[in-house]
Amino acid sequence: MLDGLIVLLILLPIAAGSGWAARGRSERRRRRERVQPNAPVHADYLRGISYLVNEESDRAIETFIRVLEVDNETAETHLALGNLFRRQGDIDRALRLHQNLVARPNLSPAHRNQARYELACDYLKAGVLDRAEALFAELVDQQAFVERSLNGLIAIHEKVRDWEQAIVATKHLERARGASLRPVIAQYHCELAEQAASSGNDDSATRQLKAARHAYRGCARVSLAAGALAERNREYRSAIRAYRDVLSQDAAFATEILEPMRRCFDASDDATGYVDFLQAFIVEVEGAAGHVAYARHLQRAGRLDEAIAHLSRYLQSEASWIGFYHLLELASADPRSSLTGPLDNLRQSLARIIDHEPTYRCGHCGFSGRYLHWQCPSCRQWNAMIPRKDIRPGE
Repeated sequence: MLDGLIVLLILLPIAAGSGWAARGRSERRRRRERVQPNAPVHADYLRGISYLVNEESDRAIETFIRVLEVDNETAETHLALGNLFRRQGDIDRALRLHQNLVARPNLSPAHRNQARYELACDYLKAGVLDRAEALFAELVDQQAFVERSLNGLIAIHEKVRDWEQAIVATKHLERARGASLRPVIAQYHCELAEQAASSGNDDSATRQLKAARHAYRGCARVSLAAGALAERNREYRSAIRAYRDVLSQDAAFATEILEPMRRCFDASDDATGYVDFLQAFIVEVEGAAGHVAYARHLQRAGRLDEAIAHLSRYLQSEASWIGFYHLLELASADPRSSLTGPLDNLRQSLARIIDHEPTYRCGHCGFSGRYLHWQCPSCRQWNAMIPRKDIRPGE
């Protein structure tokens, strides 16, 4: 709900000045033309004051807007009010105000284009995407508000998941800015690859992943998707190569390959290769994840004592709730020294915390969740959500 007091504080002095100025122009015109004065603006201003005194803020706002004549001198005020209405969620009032501005024949081209851009933003906020898209496209064609209008078009294409058009608009924005947007373009190609893969069109998915890699070689999502596609087709060696590329592309996503690599090495019956991979992973990637994966591998191989010893050594030098939880789990699996009392209660408590703690966090806005979104659901930034290395209760 729009805070009417804020708007009235903006409008009241402007409307007063506009009303008295209009009255002055009317009196000068009367003296010039020798006709009777007509001062409806002044009457409207007094009527607005009456509404304000009676705490009818909505009617007061409408009256003061009517008092405020629309011309090139007051256009900026109307635009600012329209933006305030939109930010406060009063989309209908923002639409009416900006539509009124666009319809005024006496506005300068610059003010009219700005009003058209704001009107497109109103439509976008209201979910009227076809009208918003048409206005943004017209402005781009006319070289007005190009970057902001292209951003509007991209937001629409993302919302309707039209990734082909998003690529076209982003390339246009890239040229307009003179700065690379290749990482975002790579994400769009990955979206197209996922659509193709989900419909069983592996050839199209492969082409889109190649296009994504060509757009930005540092995109870890490309390698994760290529590895998943190869793994699904039981091409395990190809999948291992693809997953391994993530380590050199973006170490933040290194933990995402641990379980897929285990599956692929198991399917290839290559335990030695998996151990070599884990040992290299532990050296290259900080955090408990690699140590936990190695300890779990030792456990599956029937070497529980070595698994416990490995995690114990790691935790002596590095603090990790995840690592400590897995150490307790390994200890509870040892029939010679199963956990009892407080330690077992701690293990169960940690299990509940880990099950409910977010595993990904956006580095841009702080949004967190348990699923990997390549575009943050909150701030809409691409490739901003990354895996968390450890749990941080209450963070």
